[in-house]
Amino acid sequence: MSHAHLLRIEPFGERGWLAQLTNFSDNIESGLFANAAADVLRELPGVTDAVAGIDSITIRFDPTQTDAETSHHHLQNTIETLSPKPAKSTKEIDIPVLYGGSAGPDFEGLCQSNNLSPEQLIDAHTKQHYRVITLGFAPGFAYMGPLDECLQATRLETPRPRLAAGSVGVAGAFTGVYSLPSPGGWRIIGRTPRRLFDATNPAPFVFEPGAEVRFWSISKTESDQIEQQSV
Repeated sequence: MSHAHLLRIEPFGERGWLAQLTNFSDNIESGLFANAAADVLRELPGVTDAVAGIDSITIRFDPTQTDAETSHHHLQNTIETLSPKPAKSTKEIDIPVLYGGSAGPDFEGLCQSNNLSPEQLIDAHTKQHYRVITLGFAPGFAYMGPLDECLQATRLETPRPRLAAGSVGVAGAFTGVYSLPSPGGWRIIGRTPRRLFDATNPAPFVFEPGAEVRFWSISKTESDQIEQQSV
């Protein structure tokens, strides 16, 4: 294929490259493409890591095994030759969520700023089926979309130093879930008691790029029961 999906490649530190992607129909398509490309790049000689973004791919290379020019070529060639529409995951994931209260510290504020009742916010978030676009910025963090416009909000000006695993948030045109405890600046509207990480599993995280996700609302009692069953 042509350069249709490659906008530019820039240095990323002394041992890396950052490719910006363009000309996709939406963020889901570009994110899935980036993940497919990262999977290919991780297997190439000298590439120590490849990280997919929503519209970018970053690679790092080992200068004792390859050089900057070769790794640049690997990145460009992968983007230019990979199918523009990689197969989507068939995995379907149901995520129970306790909305509001201490589980969702930004829930009430989002209701006020977006002129929604609590019931309207929950309905808007649960009626949509989401696609996992990519995993980043922290291990297992799932970017999902599309998010209804009525739920969209800016990130917090000051990120929280620690969010509980299972925190469900919104930011911009996306909703996301923190699979592990992590700092974070997304507006947290709830938390799932479902266990999202299992170190004993070959695929330790529940989420994977391309999977379809459905959220559903639960009570505090139901949340406690699920949490106890997950221990």
